[in-house]
Amino acid sequence: MQICQHNNTEIKAPNLLYPLILLLVTFFYWVGTGNIHLFDWDEINFAEISREMIVSGNFWQPTIDFLPFHEKPPLFSWFQAFSFQLFGIDEMAARLPNVLCGGFTLGSLYLVGRRWHSPALGLWWTAFMAFSILPQLYFRSGIIDPWFNLFIFLSLATLLPAGTQGAPNPGRITVAGLLLGLAVLTKGPVAALLVGLTLGIWLLLRRPLFKTHWWRFLLVGLLSLLPIGLWIAYVWQLDDGFFAREFIRYQWRLFISEDAGHGGFPGYHVVVLLFGCFPASIFALPELLNRKTSRAATSILWPKILFWVVLILFSIVNTKIVHYSSLAYFPLTFLAARRAVDLLNEPRALISWAHRTGQIIWGLFALILICLPLAFTYLLPELEIKDMDLQSSIAYGKPELSGYWAIGLPLLILLYLLTNWQKRQQTLRYLIGQLSGATYLVVVVLLFYVGQVQRVTQGANVDFFTDLAERKEVYYGMAYRKSYVPLFYGKVRPANGGIARDHRFHGAIDRDLYFASPLRRTEQVLKEVPDAELLYSKGGFSFYRRPAIEPLE
Repeated sequence: MQICQHNNTEIKAPNLLYPLILLLVTFFYWVGTGNIHLFDWDEINFAEISREMIVSGNFWQPTIDFLPFHEKPPLFSWFQAFSFQLFGIDEMAARLPNVLCGGFTLGSLYLVGRRWHSPALGLWWTAFMAFSILPQLYFRSGIIDPWFNLFIFLSLATLLPAGTQGAPNPGRITVAGLLLGLAVLTKGPVAALLVGLTLGIWLLLRRPLFKTHWWRFLLVGLLSLLPIGLWIAYVWQLDDGFFAREFIRYQWRLFISEDAGHGGFPGYHVVVLLFGCFPASIFALPELLNRKTSRAATSILWPKILFWVVLILFSIVNTKIVHYSSLAYFPLTFLAARRAVDLLNEPRALISWAHRTGQIIWGLFALILICLPLAFTYLLPELEIKDMDLQSSIAYGKPELSGYWAIGLPLLILLYLLTNWQKRQQTLRYLIGQLSGATYLVVVVLLFYVGQVQRVTQGANVDFFTDLAERKEVYYGMAYRKSYVPLFYGKVRPANGGIARDHRFHGAIDRDLYFASPLRRTEQVLKEVPDAELLYSKGGFSFYRRPAIEPLE
């Protein structure tokens, strides 16, 4: 089956209509991005790197607490730093680069989909990426992955366009290599690993091409080293290679061991993609499990390969984080779009097991939205919460969920309508209903829940260090918990940063140290830092002051 042969779904909209829709969706992503504090760890981590670049004037060597940060290269931080310089250092500016990335991504999907198959596929590909659950959240976030994923996708789409049987020409090799290089400069060598595995498997399935033109694909890999090579060459001469060596060591450690607090079971990313990339996931499943895909169909084969590479690779590595599998959103939404166009061109009932899977997922979402507020309102007050951190966090955040159960009722109505449309083979209504439901779900969660979750989980910590932000002659710290809140919201400066943690807590210091710890660790902290004064405990945290100590003569 070739989608490009189906003419009755060709989109003949005015040329300006799609850009207008794209701008509206991008604006939709942008609205409200400044209303919620950044989240620990990743959002605040990247924002703090960018803020310190501006404060220090050092845009080449990322730092945290004005100490070298070897975990990520600087490209995304440059984007954020530029946004901060234009709009000020705040939550909206921290998330704006990814809002723009969302617009670029959706535009790219439409253009690539139209080139590969038809305007119809480009439009549905854009729709599934724009309105599936986690992609909507990611384009509103301040994390590194949306740009990383876009560069990888564009590199592969440039190198392996639809219907190409021969080797890529020098122009495409150059562009693909440099795009891959930008991905490496965004997040590190894992970009080259992902593209290398995808291309390697693709070439194994096209052995004649591999035998005669393997060197062309090797050139892509060599060109991808150019951007990060230039960066490493520059920072190498700044510190005799220390930064670059530590960067490489970290990437290897991340691959072979669990990062603190980020372990998980082997099927973690299967669950994340099924529920997180919903509803695209239920439309993509039949395509993913279809073994009849022709090896000649380049535009169908390599997205499948990319999906399985991402899923298998990040299921093998010990570190399990939600956004590690986010690159799989591209092939998932493509395969979902392909399925959607197929259903629209050949009206028939959606595969029953795929529809039933969707019913179950919608039912679970509705159940959670209805039962969680009811349980919180009527059952939680009767329960004895033994976890003192949780008890204190709830008391501080004062979440209000009374009446929120009604938010879940529209999902029950949607579930009924979807079932009815599926039985009547009203495919267009079924598709629009799925995407509208996912958008409704994301919007209500952002409006009614995310702010309250932030307040409960980190509100007291953010408030404490925000109040200290104008005090220039103090140190900041965090005990028994990894957090970047003290740095970003305390607006740490070079003069009160760059001090080793052990020295701040146990050595002679020339200014007061203000720090926090989880509430349950209070007694332990006071025992280990005997000169610390407990200021108060609130919101799941305890807050302390350690006075300045003059060094002994």
